[in-house]
Amino acid sequence: MIKERLPNGIQDLLAEAGESACYALCLIDVAVEFSQKHIDVVSAIISGIERGYIHYDWDNREDEDNFFVIAPESFLRMLTGKQWTVTKQKFGYVPRTGDYKINRWERTSTGKVIGHFQRDDFDPLANSVTVRRGHIVSYRICRAKEEQA
Repeated sequence: MIKERLPNGIQDLLAEAGESACYALCLIDVAVEFSQKHIDVVSAIISGIERGYIHYDWDNREDEDNFFVIAPESFLRMLTGKQWTVTKQKFGYVPRTGDYKINRWERTSTGKVIGHFQRDDFDPLANSVTVRRGHIVSYRICRAKEEQA
């Protein structure tokens, strides 16, 4: 959670999140769907960064790893209070009951692969060029672990 004040550079963080935080935002959407509760997106992102679940270098906006989700299972646990598994599955995987699917899209632009994450009913970008011009290459499947008796 945001401690006492907003961190310096919050505007930079939010601007960059708009370009690079698609996976983290999809994980938040999974948590909202699972818990059926509102989640403050900015607080969730900042908490994920502070706890080391999401990489963000406050001193370098050009860091290509900014918003890389290091620990998706831990991030989901932080958001829901439940244990999770997150696996990568090939395109064509048929989700099972209890699976929360995140699509990984890719396209090539001037020799560089550009990726984007979205869900079937949620896209962090309203009009993603990667979705329009690319294709799904894999899925991230999130599943809450069963409670042990």
